[in-house]
Amino acid sequence: MKSDNLHILGGGPAGLTTGYYAKKHGFPNFTIFEAGEHAGGNCRTLKIKGVDCRYSFLQRDAFRFDTGAHRFHDKDPQVTEEVKTLLGDDLLRVAAPSEIFFEGKFYRFPLLLNDLVQKLETKTLLKITWEKLHHRRRKQADNFADFAINQYGKTLAEHFLLNYSEKLWGQPPHKLSTAISGNRLKGLDLRSFLRSTVLGTPQNPAHLDGSFFYPKYGIGMISDKLCEFIGPDHIKLKHRVNRLVHKNGRIERIIINKVSDSQRVTAAQNEIEIPVSTVINTLPLTLSMRMLDPPPPPELSAVADTIKYRHLLLCVFCLNRDTFSSNASIYFPSEEFPFTRLYEPKNRSSHMAPKGQTVIVLELPCYNDNAVWNMSEATLQTEVWEALSRVKPIRQEEIIHYQSYKLPFAYPVLEVGFEENVARLVAYFETFENLYLTGRSSLFRYLHLHDLFKAGQEVVAQIRNA
Repeated sequence: MKSDNLHILGGGPAGLTTGYYAKKHGFPNFTIFEAGEHAGGNCRTLKIKGVDCRYSFLQRDAFRFDTGAHRFHDKDPQVTEEVKTLLGDDLLRVAAPSEIFFEGKFYRFPLLLNDLVQKLETKTLLKITWEKLHHRRRKQADNFADFAINQYGKTLAEHFLLNYSEKLWGQPPHKLSTAISGNRLKGLDLRSFLRSTVLGTPQNPAHLDGSFFYPKYGIGMISDKLCEFIGPDHIKLKHRVNRLVHKNGRIERIIINKVSDSQRVTAAQNEIEIPVSTVINTLPLTLSMRMLDPPPPPELSAVADTIKYRHLLLCVFCLNRDTFSSNASIYFPSEEFPFTRLYEPKNRSSHMAPKGQTVIVLELPCYNDNAVWNMSEATLQTEVWEALSRVKPIRQEEIIHYQSYKLPFAYPVLEVGFEENVARLVAYFETFENLYLTGRSSLFRYLHLHDLFKAGQEVVAQIRNA
C-alpha cells in the first residue's frame, strides 16, 4: 500500500464511492473535501416540506425529488449487491416506461416498432422503410449525425434523435462524437421494421430499459448510506478546493477555502493549507487544470479551454393532483419546448410525494451564458408552465409550489475529437505520481452510478497495490 493517508477532492458520487471502498479496505486516514453543505453532488434527493399553510398535511409529508432523473441499473452484479447491502428493503425494483412527446403524440421510449407503426403517418413509415432499404452505409461514421442516419435512416433519426441531441448537448449533431450514442434503440433493425410494418408482427420488447432499481425515498438514499458508512469524521463539508500546489511531479499540498456563512469573513481568512501524500481527484477536469499551482503549460491550458460542460436547470412543480403521467420520464425533442425531459418521482416510488399529490421536475440544459440560466424565477416559471400546458393542461390553482435549482457541470459535452483533447489533459495529470483521477467530471466520461462504484473500487485497489 503506497499510502494510508488519502485526500479525496469532491463529495459527489465519485468521491463517496471512493471513500466507501477506502473505508471498506481499511484505510484509517482519508478525508473527503466537499464545497457544498451536503455530500452527494448531483446525485441527491431534495425535500420540500410545509410549503403552503393551506395544506396542513404538508407539515407531516413532503415532496421529494432527485437532482436529475436518476435510476440504478442492475448492470454489475457485484455493485448491485453492494447497494442492496447498503439499502436493504429500501431498494425497490421499479417497472415504469418512458415516452417521447413529438408532434402532439406520445411514443414509447426506447422505441417500439409496433408503436411507431400505429402512430406515424403511412407516408412517414414508407419513407423510413425506403431509407432503410436504399441507404448506403458509410464504413465508419465519425460524428453522431452520420452514425444516427447510418443506423436508423434520415427520417427516423431526425424525428427522435438528432433534434433531441442538439437540445441536450447544445451542439449540432455533426459536431458531436459517436460516443454519445447508447443502446436504447438497438431493436430497430431493418428486418424487424419490415416485419412489423408489413406483417404487423409484434416486436420483442426484451431490450427495453423500463425496469430498474430505485431507493424508497429517492436516489439520495444511496449517497446518504455511503456517508453513513464512511462516517462524518471522514467528510469535510463546506471545504472548497482552490489550488493544487505541486513540485517535482508530486502534489505537495492543497489549498482549501472553508466556506463561511458570514459574509464578514474574507476568503483569505478562511484559507487553509493541507500537506498531502496521496490525492484522489473527482473535480471537473478543466476546473482542476485551472487549480494547478504552478499552472500547466500554455498549450494544455488552451486545450482545456476547448472542453465544455453542460449545466442543468431544474424546474420543480408541486401539484395538487394525484399524478401527471404514468411514465418514469418524458422526452421532448422539439424546439417548441424549452425543456428536454420531465420526470415524475412518484412513478419511481410512491413515497416521493404526499398522498393524492405529485411533483414533476423539468430539465433545461444550458451553458452559463444562455439566457435561461440567468432568467428570473418568475419569468422562468411562466415560460415553462405555459409550454408544459401544451402537453397536458395544468391549472394555476393546482400548483402548490414552484422553485428552480441550478446544477453546474452536469454533463460533459462529447464533441468530435474530444477523446484526443481529454487524453492529453489526463496524461498530464498522470505525470503526478501521487494523483489519481476518477469519476464522470474528472475523466470527462458519461458514467452512470454503477460505473462510479466500480471506478471507486478500482482506484482504491490501484493505490493499495502500488
